[in-house]
Amino acid sequence: MKTLILLCVVLAAGLAGWIAWQRTPRKHDPVEYFSGWGGYGLPIRLTGRITKDEADAIAARGNAYLIGYFDGDNRLVRNVKMLRGEVFFEHVYDYYPNGRLRRVKATNPEGVETVREYRPSDRAGFFW
Repeated sequence: MKTLILLCVVLAAGLAGWIAWQRTPRKHDPVEYFSGWGGYGLPIRLTGRITKDEADAIAARGNAYLIGYFDGDNRLVRNVKMLRGEVFFEHVYDYYPNGRLRRVKATNPEGVETVREYRPSDRAGFFW
C-alpha cells in the first residue's frame, strides 16, 4: 500500500512538473519561420516552427508560410504571411508596458493598411 501511495505521489509530481514545463514559453529568436497560425486573437498565434530552408521549399511549391519577428521581451512585434514570394498579409504590433496589446497595423493582400488601437483592458480580435 505504501508503495502504491509513493508511486502516486511521484507520478503526480512528475505530471505537475511536465505541465509547468509545457507552459514555460521558450525564448524566441529575433526572426523565426512557421508553417501556420491558429486562432483569431491578436497577436496572432504562430504554429509549426520550421527552418528557413523549409520555408524556402514551401515557397518553391507555391504555398504559404509565415515569418515572425520577436523583440527582446519575447513578444511578437511583426508577422508576415508570404505566398508565392509576395507578402499576403502583415501585422505590426505595439504593446503597453504591462505586455497587453496597444496597437496593431494590419496590411491585407491588396496593400490596404488598417490600424486599431486598444485600451489596456481590451481583448483584441483578428481582423483584415
